[in-house]
Amino acid sequence: MESPFANNNSTFVLYLEPVRNQYYKTYQNIITVSTMPPGPLEQLVKPLSFEKLSSFQQASPFYQGMNCVHVLLRYPKNQSYAPVKHGDSFMTAEDIPAVLSYLQNNNYIVDTNMTKLMFKSRIPMAGVSEQRMSGDRRMICMVNYSQPGH
Repeated sequence: MESPFANNNSTFVLYLEPVRNQYYKTYQNIITVSTMPPGPLEQLVKPLSFEKLSSFQQASPFYQGMNCVHVLLRYPKNQSYAPVKHGDSFMTAEDIPAVLSYLQNNNYIVDTNMTKLMFKSRIPMAGVSEQRMSGDRRMICMVNYSQPGH
């Protein structure tokens, strides 16, 4: 049986999340996306797997066995390069204004009301994921995609 929530990804969340870059053996705070987004942003989001952040980190009972993260890339994913080998491949906190501008110019709506609601609620939209090894991610905003002409 298929869940009615399974393929409804017109709303997604942007996070600032620490990851361990295996190539450079260092930590980076990068912008991640809760799910593969619809529309043109999809060409800038790639699922990548990262190492756990610490050897002391333990999996929760809900761990899904992989560390796949949807990362926001600076360049379209159809370009042939390995993102982890290029220091400027991932969007970071410094890029948030450019990301918000891109969203605004490409039929995305930053849902400020829902973002405020989630910040004020006691629902954890940030923190460590129970389904994968992650660090202390912080919610940037919730975003809706509006098909052109709708």
